[in-house]
Amino acid sequence: MFRSMNLRTSVAAAAALASLMTMAACTGAEKASDKGAASAPAKAGGGGGDGTYYWISQNSTLPLFVAHDHPAWNAAAEELGVKAELVGPTTIDLAAFISTINQICAQKPAGVAVVGWDPSLTAAVNKCVEQGVPTVTDDADLPDSKRLAFIGTDWCQIGVAQAKAMIEATGGTGKIATLSIINADNMVDARRCFESTLADSTLEIVAEEDDGGDAAQAASKTASLLAAYPDLVGIAGFDSESGAGAVRALTEAGKIGEVKVTAMEQTPEFFQTVKDGSVSAIIIQKRALFTYYALKTLYDYNNNGLSIGGLSRETTSTVPQFIDTGLVVATKENIDEVLKAAKVS
Repeated sequence: MFRSMNLRTSVAAAAALASLMTMAACTGAEKASDKGAASAPAKAGGGGGDGTYYWISQNSTLPLFVAHDHPAWNAAAEELGVKAELVGPTTIDLAAFISTINQICAQKPAGVAVVGWDPSLTAAVNKCVEQGVPTVTDDADLPDSKRLAFIGTDWCQIGVAQAKAMIEATGGTGKIATLSIINADNMVDARRCFESTLADSTLEIVAEEDDGGDAAQAASKTASLLAAYPDLVGIAGFDSESGAGAVRALTEAGKIGEVKVTAMEQTPEFFQTVKDGSVSAIIIQKRALFTYYALKTLYDYNNNGLSIGGLSRETTSTVPQFIDTGLVVATKENIDEVLKAAKVS
């Protein structure tokens, strides 16, 4: 099974960072209204502390974001001595998300990091870049956009890791299903690599369900899957709420342990599901790392003074286009260390 060789360092560091910065983070995403209009005015762009940097997402107060992404963004801002805000609609609302990107970029901030939930965000990101605003994506990419860089996990490797965990948990045979945000580019990649990794097994993917990144929808979709496929042996969840929803439905159906679950990291408490056997494996994305480096990348672009072959930075970017921040797989073998690092008893 695929595992990180530096679990203690990566998980403990992320947990310590989250603990240190939670107080600063909790107000960040509330800068945006439920309609997606950012309330914090930005200064003129220019970098080097002479402007505001924005992290923008929908569902911006998702517990996963509050626990990991918000503290890391604030930590990077404090280290660099720049002003940085966390904004976006607090619900799943793509129209409001796009509106927030447009409103923030129109103010010419020092830079923005956009969580690339859906390909429909591409036009807004392109417009932002065309307005001269340094723009990166983190967590989920928009590969067809003009963004400077993507900082985050290689989602193909998430698919590989979940497939290997599913094969081990089920013995490599039977009917399985997936839960995800179906059109998100990162989850399309994850499902593609999940399926290709299963090629050497006899596991059959009988359904790919869209849960919209919502635990209640994931639970409802899982209940429907159990009714349609009473012989289902596994469910792989690719967004942070998929696993929680699947566990809820399996608990209600009395099928915990009978149907194996692989999932993504959610709250620290969710790691207990590996300890109690409800979930076979949880993928940890090192979220603090990619949000931290998203702001650092924007700052570096504004301040590094580099030139590639004498070309302008608008012609040839002076920051890496892809920063793979890696992942960790939590299983029965290492869950005690994960729980200790996450301060969950």
